[in-house]
Amino acid sequence: MNFVIDACSAILLAKATLLETVFETYDIQITKQAYEEVAEGKKEMFADALLIERLNREKKIRFTEANTAVVRKFMQDFNMGEGEAATIAAAVKEKKGAITDNNQGRKAAQISNIGLAGSVEIVVDLFKKKRIGKEKAKGALHALKREGWFDAHLIEKALEDVK
Repeated sequence: MNFVIDACSAILLAKATLLETVFETYDIQITKQAYEEVAEGKKEMFADALLIERLNREKKIRFTEANTAVVRKFMQDFNMGEGEAATIAAAVKEKKGAITDNNQGRKAAQISNIGLAGSVEIVVDLFKKKRIGKEKAKGALHALKREGWFDAHLIEKALEDVK
């Protein structure tokens, strides 16, 4: 599958120790705005920021751009930050899906009729594709539960899916 990933999902998947696997498994692009949001954490030496910087140095990250006017329109219409808006705008432009856990980003993706996945769905899909084992998937889902703001029901359903 082809996706544009936003900063929030990149951070969460990094904290779940799956970001590198995601970039190896899917055709993933990221906007400059989303990348910079994640990389901002380098100042605090956050592991997710250091990981995404390493992946960029290793040329494992592909960048895409979004039309500035479209980004502004998404920001205004959906009350989103620039990184999320750029992700959705780029996904529309590139005819790709979006990986976002941001509620407003998910609404914008649905209204824009583009594919949509969140971190939890990506973990389950990686397991189903046999890219990660059951214990890794369960650990990643527990990390998402701890680090994110997901409904407990969503995590529990995903845990059932990996059994």
